[in-house]
Amino acid sequence: MKTDLFASIVANLSDGIYVIQHDRAIFLNERFGEIFGYREHESLIGCDMFDKVYPDWQSVDLFRKVHEQLLSGNHQKISWGQPSAKVDGTPFWLEVEARLIEVQGEPAVFGTFLDRTDCKLIGEAMHASQETLRLLLDAMEDRVYVVTDDYRLVYANRKMKAALRGEMEKEFCYKLCRGLDSPCEDCSTDHVFISDRPMQKEYFNQLAQCWYSVIELPVRMPGIDRPTKLAVARDITERKEAEEKVRALSHRLINVQEDERKHLSRELHDDLGQRLNAAKIAVDLLARDLCTAPGDVALRLGQLSQMLKGGVESVRHLSAGLRPASLERLGLVEAIRNDCDQLAARQGVKVAFTHNGMDGVRLSQDAEINLYRVVQEALNNVVKHAGATEVGIQLVASYPIVRMRIRDNGAGFDPASCKGKRCDGLGLVGMAERVELLHGSFKIHSNPGMGTRLTVEIPIPDEAEAGPGRK
Repeated sequence: MKTDLFASIVANLSDGIYVIQHDRAIFLNERFGEIFGYREHESLIGCDMFDKVYPDWQSVDLFRKVHEQLLSGNHQKISWGQPSAKVDGTPFWLEVEARLIEVQGEPAVFGTFLDRTDCKLIGEAMHASQETLRLLLDAMEDRVYVVTDDYRLVYANRKMKAALRGEMEKEFCYKLCRGLDSPCEDCSTDHVFISDRPMQKEYFNQLAQCWYSVIELPVRMPGIDRPTKLAVARDITERKEAEEKVRALSHRLINVQEDERKHLSRELHDDLGQRLNAAKIAVDLLARDLCTAPGDVALRLGQLSQMLKGGVESVRHLSAGLRPASLERLGLVEAIRNDCDQLAARQGVKVAFTHNGMDGVRLSQDAEINLYRVVQEALNNVVKHAGATEVGIQLVASYPIVRMRIRDNGAGFDPASCKGKRCDGLGLVGMAERVELLHGSFKIHSNPGMGTRLTVEIPIPDEAEAGPGRK
């Protein structure tokens, strides 16, 4: 009877109830599941509370730290408020009260949840324990702060205060944070106030020489009648530096590959090609001297001459593919035209190549070879994957950029689902890396059955631009 009464009471409470022991949820009521948007809650019982049950990865560390404080024995009960999110990502304010209990002789945490979204006041969401929340925020290594729409800081945690260049009450946020005399160019204040979801961005702080990842959302502060936003900024400088090292290594690898291709091309053409050609000449001379020899000697020498001729042509073809002579001798436009003509002749594909504004524009060797490689890879995809019958390539120089568009009417694909080995097979990563090496942009548009369109844009250095090419 008591068990039924307890179950009836718990089922009708407006609070979400949970019990955690050894990081696992050993009890959850139905209201708990409703607050977080779960269709059913019973399957969550027994799962890891912080990895599987609590759905908001952005605030789970704060949630976990409070429970660790309780289990350390320093507190018997803690109440606090925090931003959270439902299973579908919908943000809301959560009020929590947790206390230390025992279950079967072992420590556990009993907690209750209240959805405080309707009040939308930070003060009301945090009224349970302002001091506990302040301590938690000051213990964070992230910068936490609140800014009004007129660029005034009205709250900053310990980490944020330590980085400020001035007094909060006297200076604007852009002066305090970045040492600027006017609002930051990448400020997202206006966008935050009209968004119904938290906004995320990354920016470089020139004053601190650090990269930050920032999450911002609109809030209301007690006693402040202006729109305000809450921001949490994390230092990601180490991650950015690691990414830059990987990019630099990738770029270095591309350059080394091109140097090796150039060396191998010359070796094939100047050494092996010349040797094969000399051998063919010798065989032809021998065949002429033995033209009256009995048997099929002359015939066999003729066949050997044809084999050597084929070898010479193969070496020339390989050498041209590794480092096309037309690119070095005639430039990017003629090299692309030559490849288009060869594709049309070999595969029967209709290729349309147009160029505008390229007269007088001579790009660097790195720019020309990398743009040429993008064209090579794109045409290779047309043959191997797209099954296209028509290809169009447009190359346009309009200062300060060179824009190249490559389109086909082939099978197409879904870029969003293109991952792993399939992307490697299409060479998209390699093409994007080559364009990034040139400080350009690489965009791809495709749909199954709708063909593919690549757009590449790279800057024209002032020293590479001359006269007629400039517009």
